Amino acid sequence: MQYSQNQALWISIFVIVLILSPVLENWAKKPTDSFPLSYYPMFSKKRQATYGMYYFVGYDAAHNRYKISYKLAGTGGFNQVRRQITKAARSGKATEFTKEIAERIATKNEYPYSKMIRVELVKGYYHLENFFLKQDTLPVHERKVAFHKIKK
Repeated sequence: MQYSQNQALWISIFVIVLILSPVLENWAKKPTDSFPLSYYPMFSKKRQATYGMYYFVGYDAAHNRYKISYKLAGTGGFNQVRRQITKAARSGKATEFTKEIAERIATKNEYPYSKMIRVELVKGYYHLENFFLKQDTLPVHERKVAFHKIKK
């Protein structure tokens, strides 16, 4: 099937308008998301310079700090466990959740878990641009949410 120049022009205009139509959601009070013409502000949303997230850290008797794997905090993938930690921290169950993590660490015999005497749930704030562009992976600020001693 061959199209005339006029038909090809109208089909092209229709396709371009269809593809660009999700852009209108930028000005909507309540943007909607629908597949396959998805409005998703992942890359266009204005973000703050720092990003805060909850995680667990452990300490040994010499006050050395160790990162605790998300796998000790819950089941599922990284993002799913991260949401579980955030939910516990925000719902007032942080102390109880931290105690559970301390009990799990107490059963571990491998390094560094065997050396830990205390576990903390903290909220760390990271400067995103420095984190990704300059590999500065240290938090700008950290706030202790809960802690628990590890009883062996």
